[in-house]
Amino acid sequence: MEAAPAAPEAAAPTAAPNSPAASASATVEPPPSAVTTTTAPPAPTRRAGMRVARVAGAPPAWDGRLRLGAGYDSNALLESNPDQAQSATVSYNGEAAIGWRPIANERDFVKATGTIGYDRRPGLDDLDTTKFALGVSGARQNDEITTGGSLSAARYWLDGDGAAAELRGGVSLGWLRTSSADLLALELALIHFNEANDDLQGVEGLFNLGHADDRSGTLTALAWRHWWRLGDGSRIEGAVRSGRFFANSEIENYALIQPWVAVRFKPEGWDLQAKASVEGRVYDAERTPGDGAENTIIGALSASADRRLGHSLWLGAYAALSARDSTYDERDYERWQVGARLTWTIASEE
Repeated sequence: MEAAPAAPEAAAPTAAPNSPAASASATVEPPPSAVTTTTAPPAPTRRAGMRVARVAGAPPAWDGRLRLGAGYDSNALLESNPDQAQSATVSYNGEAAIGWRPIANERDFVKATGTIGYDRRPGLDDLDTTKFALGVSGARQNDEITTGGSLSAARYWLDGDGAAAELRGGVSLGWLRTSSADLLALELALIHFNEANDDLQGVEGLFNLGHADDRSGTLTALAWRHWWRLGDGSRIEGAVRSGRFFANSEIENYALIQPWVAVRFKPEGWDLQAKASVEGRVYDAERTPGDGAENTIIGALSASADRRLGHSLWLGAYAALSARDSTYDERDYERWQVGARLTWTIASEE
């Protein structure tokens, strides 16, 4: 149930984010959430934390991940006519992450993480994306429920210029049973898009966010997730999320509802995942006088398969399809993505 801070719009099943400037209407993925045990089972242990973790022995104080990937994106700009806009591109990406657990036992869990990533898009150089993120999450196991929380900050650069930033927080209540688990999570995200004429490069773009454009704003959302646990880390998930986005401009305000289903199977040496989601949005104001406020449906399908090559090395492939159907035809898009990735982990929990 691992999650990392995500860039605006629907994320591909790769480690690298989509371009923060690729979409005219921003949304974000759910924050890291706490799902932990309510009893202390025999070894291998399950510890309180941001996910159900099964490891034998003492928890590692440090962990890391290095991921390299390559793929193809049919519509990186999310254009209604990607061929005319020349929106297709190959992509190469890399990501490194490190985690530190100052507290990790049967009842308490605190973890700090740092992530840096880079996406290279030779077909669209101005969408080359750099990401830097820091986060902290924790959970406390009580007799019947588990409480958790998270806070993270992320900064994105496009072709070296500061493009977007977000500050995200969340709190949650979790119930874990022998064969199922439930999670109720509340999230709050402050999303900042730089104005197009800002030229904040490198370190200056990290500490000076510049001016926020009309798409910037605040997202509040509530999500309920249910897992059917199948053993050995496998599960089926059903969930629904609803929220409200308040932007700097009224035409970018919207209410959302997003149900999804997901599966994860972990036969020996494999990690197989798939997800299907539908997000409906109702905007507050009309973009063109007389055309009415916008209504939008965004659908997404994704699947991935990773095979363990060695104790800490995984080779995987992914595929994703997404589409947007809006009452404003020029805001429709279709997009598909495929790729492969190589992942090396250090002292990670499964």
